Amino acid sequence: MTTVKDIAQKTGTSSSTVSRVLNNDPSLSLTKQKRLLIKKVADELDYRSPRQRKQESQKEDHAIAARTHFKLASDTTLNLVVVHSLSPTEELNDPYFTSIRIGIENRCHHFNISLRNTFSSHLKANKYFLQHAQAVICVGHFSPQDIDNIYQQNRQLIFIDSNPLAQKSDSVLFDRKAAATELVSNIINSGAKRPAFIGNDEDRLHVFRNLTQENNIYHPELCKVSQLFCIESGYNAMSELLDQNQWPDVVFAATDIIAIGVYRAIQEREIEIPKEIKVISMNDIPTAQHLNPSLTTMRLFATEMGESAVDLFLELVAGRQYKKSVLLGYEMIWRESFPIESVLH
Repeated sequence: MTTVKDIAQKTGTSSSTVSRVLNNDPSLSLTKQKRLLIKKVADELDYRSPRQRKQESQKEDHAIAARTHFKLASDTTLNLVVVHSLSPTEELNDPYFTSIRIGIENRCHHFNISLRNTFSSHLKANKYFLQHAQAVICVGHFSPQDIDNIYQQNRQLIFIDSNPLAQKSDSVLFDRKAAATELVSNIINSGAKRPAFIGNDEDRLHVFRNLTQENNIYHPELCKVSQLFCIESGYNAMSELLDQNQWPDVVFAATDIIAIGVYRAIQEREIEIPKEIKVISMNDIPTAQHLNPSLTTMRLFATEMGESAVDLFLELVAGRQYKKSVLLGYEMIWRESFPIESVLH
């Protein structure tokens, strides 16, 4: 970085004289030729005054930047479409996906990104916007037909919570198998003899089934599989389990929303949690800590998943040529429904 002293040495003047010339001090007594020489040398050495450096630094700070080395100029026009797999009503009833939306919208607002939300049921009506967006974020799990439809309209896709196109698209995920393995291991270590699972047919069920079979505590009648992640499905499944001659001693509810239904069914029959049946779940939605008893659950970082997807979008617009997957972590949150002491005995 060129300093006033460098210019003074080149022009045979003092640093104070150079400073006064560059600040256009009218009271300075100096020949016109000397003034021109100082300014010429300053230009040749690409001198920047402290004020200029500060202004340039502020301009750089205002440049749009993802959380990587990819950057965009601040005047870049940004146009993003987000497709949600759930209907508006389904999304509102699931805080996990609501949190993902909040993460997307907050990050878009921060960077002044033009955002259009739509749903898988409205793909045909939004064909024009899909085609002209710089990228499309797809939230949730889509049918093969919907995936193909979106891909035909726009090849710059970023999936959240699924990765159906593998290396053909970007994705933001958490490791379902690893998270489920840790959770089910806690169930096994608690000494459970009749663990139950309530959820749909995916990695969480597969991990539960495999690990409980390996430990000789698998009971097929205690696995309740549904296509829905909702309070009602949790309530109905738990009611069926309680109609059996032998109750489960632990219930793994695939999501906190399902767990709310499980609680309702258990408490309607005046069964005590966790004394008679323990309950453990995934997501850590805000309601989880306020249930009675508070719900032990695996925290997933849904808002951050939405933010990370927008960061991937910014990288794509900035010129990233390769596909990229972001894998977020998870954290066990121990509360009253399945106390940590259960696995430490």
